[in-house]
Amino acid sequence: SITYGAKTIRLPFAIKLYDFQMERYPGTNSAASYASEVQLIDARKALEKDFRIYMNNILNYGGYRFFQSSFDKDERGTYLSVNHDFWGTWVSYFGYFLFTLGLVWTFFQPRSRFNELARKLKHMQASRFASLLLILCCLTTVGQGQKVIDPAAGLPVMDETHARKFSELVVQDYRGRMKPMHTLTREVMRKLAKTESLYERSSDQLVLSMYADQATWITVPIVKLGKHSSIKEKIGISGEMASFRDFFDADGRYVLQEEVRRAYELQPIDRGTYEKELIKVDERVNIANMVFTGRFFKVIPVPDDPNNTWLATAPRGMEDMAIKNVGQVASRFFTTYQPALHDALHSGDFSQANLIIDELKIYQRENGGTVVPSETALKGEILLNNLRVFSRLSLAYTLLGLGFLSLLFISVFKTTSNLSRPFQWLYWILVAAFVFHTFGLGLRWYVSGRAPWSNGYESMIYIAWTAALAGILLTRRSPGGLAATSILSGTILLVAQLSYLDPEITPLVPVLRSYWLTIHVSLVAGSYGFLMLGAIIGLINLMMMMFLNASNRARIMSKVKELSFISEMTLIGGLVMLSVGTYLGGIWANESWGRYWGWDAKETWALVTILVYAFILHMRLIPGLKGFYKYNLATLFGWASVIMTYFGVNYYLSGLHSYAAGDPVPIPSWVYVAVALTTIIAIVAYVQDRRTNAFSKSPTRTVATFSTA
Repeated sequence: SITYGAKTIRLPFAIKLYDFQMERYPGTNSAASYASEVQLIDARKALEKDFRIYMNNILNYGGYRFFQSSFDKDERGTYLSVNHDFWGTWVSYFGYFLFTLGLVWTFFQPRSRFNELARKLKHMQASRFASLLLILCCLTTVGQGQKVIDPAAGLPVMDETHARKFSELVVQDYRGRMKPMHTLTREVMRKLAKTESLYERSSDQLVLSMYADQATWITVPIVKLGKHSSIKEKIGISGEMASFRDFFDADGRYVLQEEVRRAYELQPIDRGTYEKELIKVDERVNIANMVFTGRFFKVIPVPDDPNNTWLATAPRGMEDMAIKNVGQVASRFFTTYQPALHDALHSGDFSQANLIIDELKIYQRENGGTVVPSETALKGEILLNNLRVFSRLSLAYTLLGLGFLSLLFISVFKTTSNLSRPFQWLYWILVAAFVFHTFGLGLRWYVSGRAPWSNGYESMIYIAWTAALAGILLTRRSPGGLAATSILSGTILLVAQLSYLDPEITPLVPVLRSYWLTIHVSLVAGSYGFLMLGAIIGLINLMMMMFLNASNRARIMSKVKELSFISEMTLIGGLVMLSVGTYLGGIWANESWGRYWGWDAKETWALVTILVYAFILHMRLIPGLKGFYKYNLATLFGWASVIMTYFGVNYYLSGLHSYAAGDPVPIPSWVYVAVALTTIIAIVAYVQDRRTNAFSKSPTRTVATFSTA
């Protein structure tokens, strides 16, 4: 007989479960980690030994490796996956070590392609820039906008001092993260109105005013509407903002109720643009309601609560028993803060409201347990919010990129100009921007308590940082390379500010609570910055090829060769980082899930990207694919594999690598325009290249001849 299927194998030892333990984020049911306390019993060796198995920490005994896989819903039983690989693990790890050593050695081996390019580049740049005077007068723009009618102009303004005091309170969000109210109010306003300030009021003032004076603020437009006109028609609004009252009819019925119910009944794949916009608007209405009622303000710690639960300041929603359990100070806060704040808002005397906040701060420190962040961490997070590091850098990098790009084209078309001094100014401004970027990343790392690249927004700001680092290290003498660096970093940070990439600091799922997050993700995400930089350099080279003619042929050829060498060095660095990061991810998968590779969507596309860029770097060895035009064209369109690996997999495919995913977003129209423009640039560059015969032919070997003289 022949059978196929699972085979039962009896282990030569036994495992006894003592206890399954679930650690949750404070005040939630979300798992922070889970672990199995077990005893290993081996009768052959009269061995009884206790072990603790949890995510990223395995039990390895006799060649058998046990991994924490899942657990029973009643949390009384556990599931462990097991494999047997006594010798294979160390053989694989040793192979990875040798591969890494070989890749890193290419940066130091004198005869490697990387160092050959470095020598060529050094020779080309020995006599560079004896020219240009460029004045950048566009670094700051002064403009006066049209005066807008302010619906909140006649309303009383919340005192800034009290709003600042309120913003320093610790609050527990719905995910269980403890943070200053300063952060929560900004998150609320970004979701509610797509901006952190409105009507010349800060987010702290807005949220406090809404809570203190609900009757007045329900008539003020504060809810951002989507672009779909049908939603505006249903609530009778023509503008971009609606008030809370606009969503209810004269009888107090929610006018979008039936439409929202129908949208939620559809499967996510069946929801169109209208349904998605409707759900988002409904979410904003619910957020506004939670602000008005105070249910967002979970600022009251319950003493000795095993799950560190904090309560919200909505007295109408609290049970008497819950109020009794939190103590006299907290109970008084429930009943007195909102009336005191309302009176102060109209009288201007905030002394009573300030006293209540001061008492609550002391109460939080005394009863909040270990979940209350330190004063330094709270001040650091408030500083990070106020600095707005990454939004400011998006503009700074872009302007610097335009400045370097101007230097590049002036050096090509106007050789009598002196470029050295403006180039040095821009370079040191770029270095200062990079230092500011590094400070922002470090501050976010300190505030969150983990490496800042675990979600979509954080990976974007990190990729922008690696792109800037690559440019400063590899293109510090080239205006073209630094132009590509700055424009790329600025564009990435600009995309990171888009609405579907939420800058909120979120807790990690259990599998990501590992040092492997820092190692694996930093290499893979960092490689994207290097590879994208190569693509932008390719685009700049193609743009210069568009202007080829007999008079500037030599200068453009020199610049294109220089930038191509820089690009190739950049791609080598990016490919090494991506390769090492990918198989280190395999090691992490083996330590977490018990397998190296599962053809997950992210794994598959990471491999595709490695193969694409390995091919691009070896095109010079294929006779029919030699030439600077073909190389730069390949670097530009090879970027598509990076885009698919990062955006496509995260937002449109599903798999084990879904931690950074967001809601699937429609492809913006500007993407199609950008693809069309780059295609046109490539075609025009090809035509000019063929017409001038500058790069179309493969490089020929120079033969020296000698005469008898």
